[in-house]
Amino acid sequence: MKLPFRTTINFALAIGLLMIFLSIATSYSTINFLIRDAGRETQTQETVILLERLVSDFKTAESLQRRYLLTYTDKDLAAYQLARVRIQQALMGVLTARELTQGREDLRALQGLIARRVELMEEVVAVRRRSGLDAATALVGSDINRQLHDQIDSLVERIKNSENLAVERSKDETRQTAQIVKSLILMGGVLSLSVLAWAIWMILRSQAVSRRIQAKLSDSEAMSRAVTESMAEGVVTVTQDGLIVTANNAARTLFGQRQEDLVGQDVVMLLPVRYQMGFTAFFGALAGRPRGFRESDTLVRGQRRDGTEFPVNVSFGDVTVGGRRLFTAIIRDITESKRISEALRDSEAQLRQVTDTVPALIAYIDKDQRFQFHNKAYEEAFGLKAAQIHGKTMEEVLGPEFYAQVGGHVHETLRGYAVRYEREQLTASGERRDYVMNYFPRYGEEEQEDTVIGFFSLGTDVTELKRIDRMKSEFVSTVSHELRTPLTSIRGSLGLVSGGIAGELPEKAKALVEIAKNNCERLIRLINDILDSEKIESGKMRFELQPADLLPVMEQALAANEGFAAQHGVKLVLRSDSVPLRVVIDTDRLIQVVTNLLSNAIKFSPAGGEVQVVLRRDEGRVRVEISDQGPGIPEEFRKRIFQKFSQADSSDTRQKGGTGLGLNISRAIVESMDGKIGFTTESQSGTTFFFDLPEWREAPPVTAPMGLHAVARPRILVCEDDPDVARLIGMILDKGGFDADIAHSAGQARAYLAMASYAAMTVDVKLPYENGLELIHGLRQDPGSAELPILVLSVSSAEAQANEAHQALGISEWLEKPLDEQRLLQCLRRVIDKRRPSKPADLA
Repeated sequence: MKLPFRTTINFALAIGLLMIFLSIATSYSTINFLIRDAGRETQTQETVILLERLVSDFKTAESLQRRYLLTYTDKDLAAYQLARVRIQQALMGVLTARELTQGREDLRALQGLIARRVELMEEVVAVRRRSGLDAATALVGSDINRQLHDQIDSLVERIKNSENLAVERSKDETRQTAQIVKSLILMGGVLSLSVLAWAIWMILRSQAVSRRIQAKLSDSEAMSRAVTESMAEGVVTVTQDGLIVTANNAARTLFGQRQEDLVGQDVVMLLPVRYQMGFTAFFGALAGRPRGFRESDTLVRGQRRDGTEFPVNVSFGDVTVGGRRLFTAIIRDITESKRISEALRDSEAQLRQVTDTVPALIAYIDKDQRFQFHNKAYEEAFGLKAAQIHGKTMEEVLGPEFYAQVGGHVHETLRGYAVRYEREQLTASGERRDYVMNYFPRYGEEEQEDTVIGFFSLGTDVTELKRIDRMKSEFVSTVSHELRTPLTSIRGSLGLVSGGIAGELPEKAKALVEIAKNNCERLIRLINDILDSEKIESGKMRFELQPADLLPVMEQALAANEGFAAQHGVKLVLRSDSVPLRVVIDTDRLIQVVTNLLSNAIKFSPAGGEVQVVLRRDEGRVRVEISDQGPGIPEEFRKRIFQKFSQADSSDTRQKGGTGLGLNISRAIVESMDGKIGFTTESQSGTTFFFDLPEWREAPPVTAPMGLHAVARPRILVCEDDPDVARLIGMILDKGGFDADIAHSAGQARAYLAMASYAAMTVDVKLPYENGLELIHGLRQDPGSAELPILVLSVSSAEAQANEAHQALGISEWLEKPLDEQRLLQCLRRVIDKRRPSKPADLA
């Protein structure tokens, strides 16, 4: 039953007043409850403060007792006795306050423990008087003394926790009550305002209903017309007899017709004559379809006013207007899309033709490891047809045994890393072939831009290259070793002859012997360079890395090359920063690099020129620069200057001699010491070759705390570039019972790991020259550090930890900066204990 309008308004206002009254009553009761909880919280906090005072007085009494045991003076005895009285006073204060909160049961236990502990303290004092310091010290270190001390600490901590828990529980109840009251007040206000607003709206609504109905009809018609006219697709409306009622602007433009020429005409006029009869039968069947049907994506051909035909996609539906059923056709011109589809098919066919002619394994595999594309070489290598590869998994195509060998590389690529490796496989023809495989991850787009959705695979057949390389290596090795023995004899003989062992030589004979001796030395250098290059390629060159002061090493290198510089009339100049520059190097190998660079600089400097060697610190690294005053390096030669057997193709360069291997060997040596080499040059102004090495900074001294027993402490490697933070971590570890070595770069960390064994390691994510996570990835590939517990320290560890690629690095813990000292020590102890082997049952 519908109530009168006035009655409805009065009823709404009464409800609003009732809600306001309820809100006021609820607020009053809640305020009283909050005041009561505040008093309870104050009492609890007083109890906690008194407990802390009791613990403090107790520790003071223990300290004064130890002082008295050591000094044995009346003054210290009086101070100890006064502290003991304060313990009883503090305990009584706790008992009184505790009685007001949660009872006395636990405090009675505390009172008993303290009484027993005080009695024992008194007994220690008495023993000191009777038997001396050693007897008293023994009693202080007794098991019962330690047990009482631990029990008191444990009980005090439990009482404090209980009180704090009560405070937190009270706070939670207060917050919940306040939130409920806040919600009730807000709800009452909202409901009151809603009722008032509803009443006003009801008054205005009755006046506007008729106006809205009229405007709605007018607006609906205008909107429908505007939407239809603005559509990019053509819209044609026809009657059940097939007569056109309306056509929007897009349809008129599409068919090249005017509105007056279309209205009232049969819709088949928009189709070529050969399709009209079939369309008439199709349209007649639409009348038998239920109302509200939709028929989409029908392909037909349209015809423009000038007779040209074009493909269209038509969707049919029906509407009812004024009781009359009308049919609508939404028409899309697909001429351009068909052209694009045909172009894509042609492009795909061309791509497949190109890849099928390439003698390499080319494929695309999705994240489920299924082949979505492959070239002809895959089919020939595995003896399979296209249908046996496309859509199949890698395990199905490669076979379980072969897949087990490459599966690790696949998973690493799907984690976001590009992978390169070599593999040998038996082809369908029974021939063994060597391939260099490259996997490149493919990332998605838009919301999947950080997600690997598959990877591209490229396999290059290097069987013939490896055979030729083996032949070359064997030939070079054989020739080099076979030549060294006779050359050694020749050099020695020429040296003896030149020294006069066979008597004084005529001047012409001396000149000939000197020419032969110099060319012999040149040939020996060539052979040594070839052998060094072979060692580098095979990974057999050994490095003895040790921290060293760089200046003496450079002075030694310059002294060794003074004679060669004097022969060319060139002066060597060494400049260095005043502070010591220390690096981790193989001294002999570094001298070899400097000798190569000095030799080139001397040979290309004009007579009377100067070669400058500069040592300086550059952004946490040590840079060595060797500058000449020569003609500079030709533009066309700069890109290949570090390649093997590379020499500038000028007559002047050829006159200087050389193997073309020195710079290639130098780069390999510098990079093996975690360095980088490069050059700058200007035509006719000279060339500067430089190399950078990580600076070595000593770890801060660690002083072990004094104790009764000397025990072995776990050693931790700390990799942190900030010296202050590194020093702080070292102090924390020292205090927590660990020894620490500090590395300020990834290169220093590797050097430490090569020289010592560590129980665990901490790594900062942001390191100079190399990301900390990249360092960890490299360590996991080394069997010596694959199982080393590693803690990552970062200001954004949560974000880094969430990355799927980082979850495969085997990181033991992720810790946020600034560091929590206790959490760092707890994590280290946990990962170290977890790594230690458990004791046998009979020894436990």
